[in-house]
Amino acid sequence: MQEKRSDCDIRPAGKRRDGRPRFWCHAHHASATGKYGIKLERCEGSYRSLDSKEVIELNPNDYAGGVALWGTVKPAYDSTGLEEEEGIHVHARNSERQCKKDIDETVDAVALEIPVNLFEKRKIYVTRETAVSAYISRAIGHQLVSLFCTYCGEPHLDSEWFAVKPHKRHLCHACGEIFVANKKSISNPLKGLREVFQDGDSTRSIVRAERSLDARVMDFPGGIQMWASNTALLWTAPRPEEEGIHFHGYTADGSTRIEDETFDAVALDGIVISESHLRYFMAQNALAHLRGRIVNLVCDCGEAYFDEGLDAFIPHSKHQCQSCGMKLPSPTRKKKVVSNPFLSTIEKLDEIRK
Repeated sequence: MQEKRSDCDIRPAGKRRDGRPRFWCHAHHASATGKYGIKLERCEGSYRSLDSKEVIELNPNDYAGGVALWGTVKPAYDSTGLEEEEGIHVHARNSERQCKKDIDETVDAVALEIPVNLFEKRKIYVTRETAVSAYISRAIGHQLVSLFCTYCGEPHLDSEWFAVKPHKRHLCHACGEIFVANKKSISNPLKGLREVFQDGDSTRSIVRAERSLDARVMDFPGGIQMWASNTALLWTAPRPEEEGIHFHGYTADGSTRIEDETFDAVALDGIVISESHLRYFMAQNALAHLRGRIVNLVCDCGEAYFDEGLDAFIPHSKHQCQSCGMKLPSPTRKKKVVSNPFLSTIEKLDEIRK
């Protein structure tokens, strides 16, 4: 599966104080160094590079039937080999009564305006990076804020490791200055966007999918894709949003979806898919510093260990069985790891397909 290539120009830039390598993007003049000195696939400023990309400008107030934005992220499980779609998926309806969408497409970015103060507005761009950072912070349970650089006024996005760990010092990707917030926080322009259009967690109506799927892996010869359905980045529609496990199943040639639906529960050849494991694995897969550090720890008592909350995103060496209390050693050379039993689910599904 091929991902879209970024237009970054990432090169080594010496070493950090701890001796680990440092990487810098010469195209966007931004850091490309992840936690543990890992080279990022995209630099921290790549989301601002929109030249030659498909961008639509959107004013949700123009669509009485509502607007919804989602980030197209990698499936937590994918056996299709199909090319991956990246960007922001947009739904918009002119009227509350119509079923047909006036906009139903995936673009590189969506441009919207939000106020900086009583007299000034700034245009923000909702991109894949914006979406992934929001999903990661949401999975951990962090409350986002919307910060603007105190030097140039640009909306600020905390991505990768900075979407995991609240902090006070923020490096502006527009002007390169470091500005200091009043308290430790994680900034994402989506927070300000949702406030402008009165899309708060308390006002949004979310319902569980009512359908369930009990099928065989080989019912979908072209492969399977699964996601935990992330709530929309922005939702202004008057109807409720559906939550569950989103599932795609394909015909042998991969050209047609036999199944394309959100389910409350999914079982494949008797293997019950855990939505919680699925949701965390999606967010973990998006972080460079977790490459090679996601494992499936199983205690001698048979209990699989599942890291949740902040522990699911910060590798650590101490894991204690939640059932019998036994300490669990790391199965790899890297002592600091995070554990997610979904790896076992992937192995079982892949074994059936052989």
